[in-house]
Amino acid sequence: MSTGQTEPADGMRVRNRWGEGRRLREEILEAADRLLGQARNPEEVSLRAIAREAGIAAPSVYKHFRDKSQLMWTLLDGVYDDLAETMRAAAKSAPPGDSWAALRATVDAYCLFATRQRQRYQLIFLIGPVLSDPPAFEEYPHKHVARAWNEVVEAYLADPAVTPAGACGTGLLSGDDVTRLLWTGLHGQFGLGWSLTYEPGYLLDRARDGLLLALFGRT
Repeated sequence: MSTGQTEPADGMRVRNRWGEGRRLREEILEAADRLLGQARNPEEVSLRAIAREAGIAAPSVYKHFRDKSQLMWTLLDGVYDDLAETMRAAAKSAPPGDSWAALRATVDAYCLFATRQRQRYQLIFLIGPVLSDPPAFEEYPHKHVARAWNEVVEAYLADPAVTPAGACGTGLLSGDDVTRLLWTGLHGQFGLGWSLTYEPGYLLDRARDGLLLALFGRT
């Protein structure tokens, strides 16, 4: 099927027709995502390399992004959003009214995202600290995942059918506290697992369940 575009001999595309700029912007982000998934260090990926991967001339990137930093922050926002939507979809798949099943499904979805999309998962924690012009804290891309965690944890803690146990049963932790401990605990176990080469099932079984038991008194 014809796309209405002519591919020059050098592999570069011709100018997009009116209305196709948004798609080209997405293709630039997808190209950056692919290259970063292959790179050992995010700083190794240049705008020129991203443009080449997208099949466009390097100056064309600047029509969509002010600089590499803006491109990377936009990409980072998208990966965080993908993870958050994966978590929300898992929570919605739980039986209606079962807040624990929703929370547990969310935890499982987070762990599966981290293991099955390891490069993208590591990207969101590695690249942010090295980028310039970070957004204000309340606009930092982590907000997508933080909100997904808050939604499911708060729903569980507010469930009248739930008797708080574990750390939640002490009355000393707010919902935000529990959310932070759950997220940082899971992420920390991944970091340890990858650096110390745990057995594949260790994190998803013992470490994850131990964290849930400590926080909620159940697995």
